[in-house]
Amino acid sequence: MEKFVNDYIKSLKDYEPVESDSTLRSKYSLGNKEIIRLNANENPYGSIEEINNNLSKISFHNYPDSSQSELRRYLSEYAGVDEENIVAGSGADEMIELIFKIYGKKDDALVDLQPTFGMYSFLATSMGMKVVSSPRNNDWSINLKQTTDLIKKNNSKLIFIASPNNPTGNVLTESEIKILLDTGIIIIIDETYYEFCSKSSAHLIDSYENIIVLRSFSKWAGIAGLRIGYMLSNKNVINNVFKIKQPYNVNLAAEIAAITTLNNKDKLISNIEKILLEKKSLEEFIENNTKISSFKSEGNFILCKFNNNDAEIVFNNLAKEGIFVRKFSDNLLKNYLRISIGKPDQMNKLKNIINNSL
Repeated sequence: MEKFVNDYIKSLKDYEPVESDSTLRSKYSLGNKEIIRLNANENPYGSIEEINNNLSKISFHNYPDSSQSELRRYLSEYAGVDEENIVAGSGADEMIELIFKIYGKKDDALVDLQPTFGMYSFLATSMGMKVVSSPRNNDWSINLKQTTDLIKKNNSKLIFIASPNNPTGNVLTESEIKILLDTGIIIIIDETYYEFCSKSSAHLIDSYENIIVLRSFSKWAGIAGLRIGYMLSNKNVINNVFKIKQPYNVNLAAEIAAITTLNNKDKLISNIEKILLEKKSLEEFIENNTKISSFKSEGNFILCKFNNNDAEIVFNNLAKEGIFVRKFSDNLLKNYLRISIGKPDQMNKLKNIINNSL
């Protein structure tokens, strides 16, 4: 069987997902210690209780609505765009994969604005595309001239821009987005962390036919385990996605959870406000520590740079106490840690361990 596997799949490096609690508990010999996950940008307050109440009333023996009619109606009201400009999927990751299936092909080039969300380059490579890195500036902003030059040189068709960017947290300005849109290629703005900054490019879909906006319920709504995200774009793009997506790609539980979330969004906004307050507290903590520096983040996380080899020391000391943050295998971020914002007691515990480690 192995001889039939595509060559670019054989050479594909495994994607590095967040490890499960059971894996972490075993790997770090944690016994009965509480595990505090500050490594996946998850909402520490979880989902709203109304979701469980509504799910208990649903019969799961029927297939979900493949046209997503009710869900799209709610998303239309929330996002402020017409229903015909919306399609939902099993997380934003599925939307990314469908974009590659529609617009990408073997030997095409993806210009990747590194460091950024690893799924873009992973899926491009899995299709036999080549990935061309366009490293960011020292402040993690995009080097526009370098990027546009690489787009032209490699005849690229599309580019993904996470805004806020994961893991750096910075947002692309509208003027920068318009410069990229004017290249004529497909610009995908990944707004997974939109609710933490309220800065969106969704209004541009009426003016540009080459923009796609992606959003997710994983981070702000606390339902990462149900996998639901959605795409905003012009009608032609949406129609092409409907052509190739699996008919029942959004399961019934995820659909009910998303609609319930949108009906109770004020409760979640209150939790977002708590997260942003705690982020400010962490920023102040870092400012008062000469051995750590950070970058302005408009997400629910902060990328921290440590002196010398302190990132590894801090990570290990946190892990011993059951606290997990994101470390990186990429040399570009070798002495960095990304810290997701947790509840006040979790963050206080984290700060104490960092202080004792440095």
